[in-house]
Amino acid sequence: MRPKLQVKRISGTQLRRLRRMYDQASCPRLRRRVQTILLAQQEYDTGEIARITRQSPMNVRRWIHRFGERGCAGLLETQRSGRPADITPAIENYLRAVVVQSPHQYGFSRPGWTAHLLARLVRRRFKRAVTDECIRQHLERVGVVCRRPTWTVKHKAQAQSGYAQKKAGLQGFCDTRRAAPMCMSKTKPN
Repeated sequence: MRPKLQVKRISGTQLRRLRRMYDQASCPRLRRRVQTILLAQQEYDTGEIARITRQSPMNVRRWIHRFGERGCAGLLETQRSGRPADITPAIENYLRAVVVQSPHQYGFSRPGWTAHLLARLVRRRFKRAVTDECIRQHLERVGVVCRRPTWTVKHKAQAQSGYAQKKAGLQGFCDTRRAAPMCMSKTKPN
């Protein structure tokens, strides 16, 4: 059995900073790390902290040790290595500009954008193969979501044929075919 890990007693500014980090943490991993240190300050042992925070005792020891070396800064997220992103900032900016335009302007005969169409457009324009899901995730990050077709701007809806009948709820107007999800910006309808 490993010896009990001793954590130096903290108080004052650093303790307040830890509590503020815990309360304001948007990342669950950071919150768990700060919780680990706060529990260690209350003299819980490594096994108890591991059970409470649902992490391994080795991880508990790692974060306590890192806190001892670097303080609060040692608990923050660091840059992770890994595969480079399929969507570069240039492609992301291009997608932002494209989704507000009609697919007809890019040679597609669809009324609205789908993640699949945008993936095809990226392949054609940037010679980079990306999946529909990759497109969907990047669009969501910039405030565009893919969902079933619906009108989001009233004046555009009114310009469509059959708008008055649909609004009035006449029978036989509803199209029951399943449509592919379309990409739309997250705006409130007018």
